[in-house]
Amino acid sequence: MALLSSASRSSRSSARSRMFTASTGVRFRFGPRRGDCPEAQVVPLGGGLLDRPSVAEVVDHVRTHGYDTILTSALTPDEQRPFLDAGFRTEEDLYLLLADPRPVDGSTTRRHGSRTTSRMRRRDLSRVLDIDAAAFSAFWRFDRMAFEEARTATPSCRRRVVSVGGPTRRKVVGYAVTGRSGDQGYLQRLAVDPDQQGRGIGRMLLDDALHWLAHHGATTVLVNTQPDNDPALDLYRSAGFTDRPGGLSVLRLESRSS
Repeated sequence: MALLSSASRSSRSSARSRMFTASTGVRFRFGPRRGDCPEAQVVPLGGGLLDRPSVAEVVDHVRTHGYDTILTSALTPDEQRPFLDAGFRTEEDLYLLLADPRPVDGSTTRRHGSRTTSRMRRRDLSRVLDIDAAAFSAFWRFDRMAFEEARTATPSCRRRVVSVGGPTRRKVVGYAVTGRSGDQGYLQRLAVDPDQQGRGIGRMLLDDALHWLAHHGATTVLVNTQPDNDPALDLYRSAGFTDRPGGLSVLRLESRSS
């Protein structure tokens, strides 16, 4: 989530996301995958038939904005089919996990003692992005644009951090972004400083997210993570998450000259 570099800005009209509607009525959002990235990301939003011709239409349209290589958002198996038929290939796979949020009963505070989560503030963002960069591989890291998209992806959003140190030496060591749309909850991001892992910080952030979702009426919560992220998978499964068959995949369409 950042502005395009000056060199990139000359070949693409804007770093902001744009909308496109195919002839079948299906809507897509597209824009740079990252603020300084020459690759586009396409996100299908529904509203009509998602088929191979509609994918071909959005590809042609995105390329008129100066992009050649195009990646999708994380797609379900059914969503992937028309993209694969249009020449996309799998770039990254994700596990998709599902759980019921927990009722609010005060157990989080008891379990973690005096340490609690706190509201993420604007001044925390640089540190949050540093944690994200240390916790995730380059493909999955957030920049400011990606963080903003996660924050605004759902009608309701909760951003929390865990910090160490006193008021004058406060240091953020973990963060979570949780979203809710109706009765569906989403754990959109959770990251802990690798130097602080194994100290219950991830569990604290997860418990906070699940309790917030339950309090606000969510009946299910979804989270995704990489298949080789064993610490995250262990954390989510220990909290009652179960794997949904098929998972998710990000797909790539290379430039026409590749």
